[in-house]
Amino acid sequence: MSPTPGVVVVGGGLAGIAAALTLADAGAVVTLLERRPFLGGRAFSFHDPDAGAVLDNGQHVLVGACTRLRALLERIGAPAGAFTRQRRLSIPIADGEGRIARLSAPRLPAPLHGAVALARYRHLSARARAATARDARALAALPEHHLAALESTPLGAWLADRGAPDAAVERFWEPLVRPALNVPAADAHLGLSAFLIRRGVLAGPAAGALWLPAIGLSAAIGEPALAALERAGVALRLGERVAGIALDAGRAVGARLAGGETVEGRVVLALPPEATDRVLPPDLRPPGGHSGVGASPIVNVYLWYDRPVCPLPFLGLFGSPLQWVFDRTRLLGREAAGGFCLGVSLSAADDWIARPREEIADTCDEAVARVFADRRGARRLRAAVVKEPRATFRAEPGVAARRPGAPGPAADLALAGDWTDTGWPAPMEGAVRSGETAAAVLLSRT
Repeated sequence: MSPTPGVVVVGGGLAGIAAALTLADAGAVVTLLERRPFLGGRAFSFHDPDAGAVLDNGQHVLVGACTRLRALLERIGAPAGAFTRQRRLSIPIADGEGRIARLSAPRLPAPLHGAVALARYRHLSARARAATARDARALAALPEHHLAALESTPLGAWLADRGAPDAAVERFWEPLVRPALNVPAADAHLGLSAFLIRRGVLAGPAAGALWLPAIGLSAAIGEPALAALERAGVALRLGERVAGIALDAGRAVGARLAGGETVEGRVVLALPPEATDRVLPPDLRPPGGHSGVGASPIVNVYLWYDRPVCPLPFLGLFGSPLQWVFDRTRLLGREAAGGFCLGVSLSAADDWIARPREEIADTCDEAVARVFADRRGARRLRAAVVKEPRATFRAEPGVAARRPGAPGPAADLALAGDWTDTGWPAPMEGAVRSGETAAAVLLSRT
């Protein structure tokens, strides 16, 4: 078999969608293979018949700094109003008793906006606010060669060496770093933590502004992406499981399907790390496999009540089993949310993932009652728990060396996925950038 001018994209998540559209826009003949009957990867929604609600597999949030994801949403024609958008960073954060303070950036140029936001953050003393501002500026200013030398140093140790107050770690660093990197702040990769502060907090008030889904993720991303790919001429083959990569003289020449067919073309593998290892021949995997990037779980809990219980559309928390809470009724509307529904997002959920779902729901409901006074007079109607054991790669010290670049281990083969070396943490922006980079690798070799 000889190579064809076409390209086969394996995987229909955001990385695969971005790769396929980039290639098609450049004139390539593209086939996209996806084992499931829908697109979107880990950004998908489903209908819960018991609740009569649209549920997402996890609460996804993007920020103004996610420029390539925003461009992709525009490219696929995501519905108007698919996301509720802040104009500037404004995050309410509550303690375990429900007292709320805001990290809110004024309309001022960077970095003054960040200094004012911290100065107004009343969960910290004046001394702790000053120390936090100092540490955030120092972290963001670390040059790449210093970060490389500190590759084995977690954020928690770096902050401790600087004498960061414990309250600052609990009340500022943890609520921001844990959901963004999906590891506890104490264990977080220092370089990715620096990137988060530099690009998402200190770059300007709009960079950290949150975009929250106002419709189900499949309606916001997967369904319009399918239509956009079809318009672009991409051949979509859903429900197809790829068993391996076809090679000829050291070059990727196609993807072998489980049924025996080979779909010919150069190849973009836009799969999770463990799936990438399954389809690559053993001699093309790194020692220990690509799954060496590790995995970190996320648990999402949906709680329905007979009345509203949350005073805000969303808020972060500390001093509570809860981490982030989203009022899905406010965000999606009562009909789509299935009534009065709270979504609880638990990142770095190693301590939660093995617990029974009923226990997780009860624990979160008890915490909701401690935080929100309106819960104490409400009746819980039902609950649902969604577990993602391998939600993201584990953004811990040493991971940078284990994230592969886009050029694959064979000619005419490129790798994509948020776990690859995008320079970004795992969220959706990293996936989109990886797909575009993988496409550029193959296009450069045409």
